[in-house]
Amino acid sequence: MLAAMTDAVDPDSPAARVLARVRAVAAPGAVVEAYGSSVYAPAHASDVDVLVSEDDPPRLAAALGFALIPTVPPRMHGVVEGVPVDVTVVSGDDEVARKAQAGPRDAARLVEHLRAHDRAAAFAAAWPHVRQFVERRALGKNGLGWFGSVGWAILLAAPLATDGALRVAAPGAVVPGWLRWLARLAPGAAVSLEGTRAGAAEPFYLAAPAPPARDVARLTKRAAAVLFAEARAAAAAIGDAATDAAALARIVDLAADPPPGTTLAIVGDDDETRGRYEGVARGLVRELESLGAVRSWGRLELDGDGTWRHRITVPAHKARSARDAIDAWLTLVMVNATVEPG
Repeated sequence: MLAAMTDAVDPDSPAARVLARVRAVAAPGAVVEAYGSSVYAPAHASDVDVLVSEDDPPRLAAALGFALIPTVPPRMHGVVEGVPVDVTVVSGDDEVARKAQAGPRDAARLVEHLRAHDRAAAFAAAWPHVRQFVERRALGKNGLGWFGSVGWAILLAAPLATDGALRVAAPGAVVPGWLRWLARLAPGAAVSLEGTRAGAAEPFYLAAPAPPARDVARLTKRAAAVLFAEARAAAAAIGDAATDAAALARIVDLAADPPPGTTLAIVGDDDETRGRYEGVARGLVRELESLGAVRSWGRLELDGDGTWRHRITVPAHKARSARDAIDAWLTLVMVNATVEPG
């Protein structure tokens, strides 16, 4: 049986109430843990991510009244006391389960690191601006070829404790220096909570905070090159900005500054299809990269009617090939979505 980890959440927070609700209906012996931004940035978390180990997904979804999404591992969405909740369920000791179970440990280790170096306040003030940068430049979402919230949290927390200038940057004045630090990274960079070094075998290695050792980023060579280019462009764009807010005011949205090429959009119309797509889309992005300079937009655009849209920019002269490849891939993975001009 798994040993429950001590909760790294405020007992009076929405995350604590969500955990109590899920635990009340979880199977005997199941382990219920929070992870993600509700742990390391609770004031700015838009939802609560919960991992349940050793439970039956359909039973748990029915008990919570949540919609079950048949991804790997199974997930379910719902609302608890007005708080959006995303629950992932794993069982056994396979690679999928071990990877998911590292999430709560990573979040707790991140909080511990920030507190130990007295950088929790600086991180909390900078975090919403970092999230805005990621959203505006479409550099998020693990399933879309980038890395998720915890990866960006590591990338912010690490230099706050190891970079000379950022160690002393005051809350509210971190992001300009952080973007300049990010712009100095190059292929082969390896970033961890202990420091930054060059010469990694991967194009970019972002070390998980807690064991086992693993790369949180998992970027392809092309995606890493885009990340470094985006960082350099951002550092140039902010100029002499000295505060977090001033720096972000100079970062434009990718839609207003699109990458060169032809942009295609994969479009679906329900949450289940969206969940399935997010679970497998990284494979599509890697397949399309064989066509050349592909730029996956790391965000999903959601319409009020349930329609979702993911944009991918491909070389203009390969647009027809890319569209054919996407159509074939959607059929192969049985995702009910269409390809449209982006």
